[in-house]
Amino acid sequence: MTPEQQSVSEANDGFYRALSDRDLAAMTAIWFPADWAECVHPGGPALVGWDAIRDSWRQVLGSTATLSVTPANVRIRIVGDVAWVSCVERIAATDGTEIHSSLAQATNLFVRHDERWRLVVHHASPVPYVPPVQASGARVN
Repeated sequence: MTPEQQSVSEANDGFYRALSDRDLAAMTAIWFPADWAECVHPGGPALVGWDAIRDSWRQVLGSTATLSVTPANVRIRIVGDVAWVSCVERIAATDGTEIHSSLAQATNLFVRHDERWRLVVHHASPVPYVPPVQASGARVN
Protein backbone atom coordinates (compact mmCIF):
# COMPACT_ATOMS: atom_id res chain seq x y z
CA MET A 1 0.00 0.00 0.00
CA THR A 2 1.36 3.41 -0.94
CA PRO A 3 1.54 6.21 1.66
CA GLU A 4 -1.35 7.94 -0.18
CA GLN A 5 -3.49 4.81 0.00
CA GLN A 6 -2.59 4.48 3.68
CA SER A 7 -3.91 8.02 4.30
CA VAL A 8 -7.18 7.15 2.55
CA SER A 9 -7.38 3.89 4.50
CA GLU A 10 -6.97 5.80 7.77
CA ALA A 11 -9.77 8.20 6.79
CA ASN A 12 -12.01 5.26 5.87
CA ASP A 13 -11.21 3.51 9.16
CA GLY A 14 -12.05 6.76 10.97
CA PHE A 15 -15.48 6.75 9.35
CA TYR A 16 -16.23 3.20 10.53
CA ARG A 17 -14.79 3.90 13.97
CA ALA A 18 -17.06 6.96 14.35
CA LEU A 19 -20.02 4.82 13.27
CA SER A 20 -19.29 1.95 15.66
CA ASP A 21 -18.41 4.34 18.52
CA ARG A 22 -21.58 6.41 17.90
CA ASP A 23 -19.42 9.52 17.77
CA LEU A 24 -21.23 12.33 15.95
CA ALA A 25 -18.32 14.76 16.42
CA ALA A 26 -15.91 12.30 14.78
CA MET A 27 -18.45 11.60 12.03
CA THR A 28 -18.79 15.33 11.40
CA ALA A 29 -15.00 15.73 11.22
CA ILE A 30 -14.63 13.04 8.52
CA TRP A 31 -17.32 14.43 6.19
CA PHE A 32 -16.81 17.36 3.84
CA PRO A 33 -19.78 19.62 4.69
CA ALA A 34 -20.89 20.36 1.13
CA ASP A 35 -24.40 20.84 -0.24
CA TRP A 36 -23.45 18.31 -2.95
CA ALA A 37 -22.33 15.53 -0.57
CA GLU A 38 -24.42 12.36 -0.80
CA CYS A 39 -25.24 9.44 1.47
CA VAL A 40 -27.29 6.28 0.95
CA HIS A 41 -27.74 4.08 4.01
CA PRO A 42 -28.50 0.38 3.32
CA GLY A 43 -32.07 0.20 2.06
CA GLY A 44 -32.58 3.96 2.44
CA PRO A 45 -33.19 6.86 0.08
CA ALA A 46 -30.44 9.10 -1.28
CA LEU A 47 -29.66 12.02 1.02
CA VAL A 48 -28.13 15.08 -0.61
CA GLY A 49 -26.38 17.89 1.25
CA TRP A 50 -24.52 17.92 4.52
CA ASP A 51 -27.51 19.06 6.61
CA ALA A 52 -29.62 16.03 5.60
CA ILE A 53 -26.64 13.70 5.98
CA ARG A 54 -25.75 15.03 9.45
CA ASP A 55 -29.37 14.68 10.57
CA SER A 56 -29.43 11.06 9.39
CA TRP A 57 -26.21 10.27 11.27
CA ARG A 58 -27.61 11.97 14.37
CA GLN A 59 -30.56 9.57 14.16
CA VAL A 60 -28.44 6.47 13.46
CA LEU A 61 -25.90 7.27 16.18
CA GLY A 62 -28.62 8.20 18.69
CA SER A 63 -30.24 4.75 18.55
CA THR A 64 -30.13 2.59 21.67
CA ALA A 65 -28.98 -0.48 19.72
CA THR A 66 -25.35 -1.54 20.00
CA LEU A 67 -23.77 -1.26 16.58
CA SER A 68 -20.57 -2.60 15.07
CA VAL A 69 -19.67 -2.04 11.42
CA THR A 70 -16.41 -3.50 10.16
CA PRO A 71 -15.12 -3.04 6.62
CA ALA A 72 -13.76 -6.11 4.80
CA ASN A 73 -12.39 -6.74 1.32
CA VAL A 74 -11.25 -3.12 1.19
CA ARG A 75 -10.05 -1.78 -2.16
CA ILE A 76 -8.66 1.74 -2.56
CA ARG A 77 -8.14 3.75 -5.74
CA ILE A 78 -6.81 7.31 -6.05
CA VAL A 79 -6.86 9.68 -9.00
CA GLY A 80 -5.50 13.12 -8.19
CA ASP A 81 -7.43 14.59 -5.27
CA VAL A 82 -10.24 12.00 -5.44
CA ALA A 83 -10.16 8.57 -3.83
CA TRP A 84 -12.74 5.85 -3.58
CA VAL A 85 -12.95 2.87 -1.30
CA SER A 86 -15.11 -0.13 -2.01
CA CYS A 87 -15.69 -2.69 0.70
CA VAL A 88 -18.11 -5.09 2.31
CA GLU A 89 -19.57 -3.80 5.57
CA ARG A 90 -20.03 -6.50 8.20
CA ILE A 91 -22.83 -5.12 10.35
CA ALA A 92 -23.81 -6.43 13.78
CA ALA A 93 -26.45 -4.81 15.96
CA THR A 94 -28.08 -5.74 19.23
CA ASP A 95 -31.35 -4.27 20.39
CA GLY A 96 -32.50 -5.61 23.73
CA THR A 97 -32.22 -9.39 23.51
CA GLU A 98 -32.08 -9.62 19.71
CA ILE A 99 -28.89 -9.83 17.67
CA HIS A 100 -28.97 -8.88 13.99
CA SER A 101 -26.22 -9.29 11.43
CA SER A 102 -26.05 -8.32 7.79
CA LEU A 103 -23.72 -7.38 5.00
CA ALA A 104 -23.70 -4.30 2.80
CA GLN A 105 -21.62 -3.47 -0.24
CA ALA A 106 -20.27 0.06 0.23
CA THR A 107 -18.49 2.69 -1.79
CA ASN A 108 -16.96 5.67 0.00
CA LEU A 109 -15.73 8.62 -2.05
CA PHE A 110 -13.18 11.01 -0.56
CA VAL A 111 -11.75 14.33 -1.74
CA ARG A 112 -8.48 15.79 -0.55
CA HIS A 113 -9.13 19.15 1.10
CA ASP A 114 -6.55 21.07 3.14
CA GLU A 115 -4.22 18.03 3.05
CA ARG A 116 -6.93 15.77 4.57
CA TRP A 117 -9.14 13.14 2.95
CA ARG A 118 -12.79 14.06 3.57
CA LEU A 119 -15.79 11.86 2.83
CA VAL A 120 -18.22 13.25 0.23
CA VAL A 121 -20.21 10.15 -0.79
CA HIS A 122 -21.16 7.06 1.19
CA HIS A 123 -23.34 4.51 -0.58
CA ALA A 124 -24.17 1.22 1.09
CA SER A 125 -26.53 -1.38 -0.40
CA PRO A 126 -27.72 -4.49 1.43
CA VAL A 127 -26.23 -7.75 0.20
CA PRO A 128 -29.05 -10.29 -0.17
CA TYR A 129 -28.70 -13.55 1.72
CA VAL A 130 -28.04 -16.50 -0.57
CA PRO A 131 -28.20 -19.83 1.26
CA PRO A 132 -25.12 -22.00 0.76
CA VAL A 133 -25.32 -24.96 -1.61
CA GLN A 134 -24.89 -28.49 -0.25
CA ALA A 135 -22.72 -31.02 -2.08
CA SER A 136 -25.98 -32.46 -3.51
CA GLY A 137 -26.74 -29.09 -5.12
CA ALA A 138 -29.66 -28.30 -2.77
CA ARG A 139 -29.79 -24.98 -0.97
CA VAL A 140 -29.34 -24.99 2.83
CA ASN A 141 -31.99 -22.82 4.50
